[in-house]
Amino acid sequence: MAIFLDTETTGLSPARGDAIVEVAIVDVSGRALVNTLVDPGRPIPWQATRVHGITDAMVRGRPTLRVLMPRILEVVESQQVVIYNASFDAPFFPGSLHQASRVDCAMRQFAEALGEGWRKLDVAASHVGHHWTGSAHRALADALACRSVWEWLESDNRQPVRSPRRFSDRVPGAHRGAEATSPNGATSVVVCPECRQRLRVPSGKLLDVTCVNCRRVFRVQS
Repeated sequence: MAIFLDTETTGLSPARGDAIVEVAIVDVSGRALVNTLVDPGRPIPWQATRVHGITDAMVRGRPTLRVLMPRILEVVESQQVVIYNASFDAPFFPGSLHQASRVDCAMRQFAEALGEGWRKLDVAASHVGHHWTGSAHRALADALACRSVWEWLESDNRQPVRSPRRFSDRVPGAHRGAEATSPNGATSVVVCPECRQRLRVPSGKLLDVTCVNCRRVFRVQS
């Protein structure tokens, strides 16, 4: 059976020194097998805190990833691990979770199922009718949302059970608080500076955009 993992981090690249600040793993029943804040061993940039709400004070005195790894390895070893955007989360762990029997990316499979581009987790969760039990961009809530998306992908009937689309749902990376359109209804295409993903946003606005692909948050004047 699958287990579902999510992290929150100080940034986008472990190769550049970014680290995990929270990790959660849940099983198919939604039971938390791991759910803890993590001391990243470095300050959390304000840009990251703005996304997930985790501060330096919150992780002070929490276990480091090194301390947590024996438990994490115990949970993932020989298991199917499902992650929404696995290429982002897995590299933050030593060995990129190679101890698992396999690591599957729910984001990639959701995009393939819809025949569309990659979508943010909250968009996918809305599509499949997930009921949030915590704040998005916190590890446990996101792991549970990933579980709902995977259940939908594994089901025989993949009918969407979501409300009508909002602008932020249909435009990858649109700022969650953005208005539906610019005053004249125009939109612009911007490019993520990290992964070069093309994103459509309202024109004539100063926006903080979250890339659906790599989760980079960047400011644009569209």
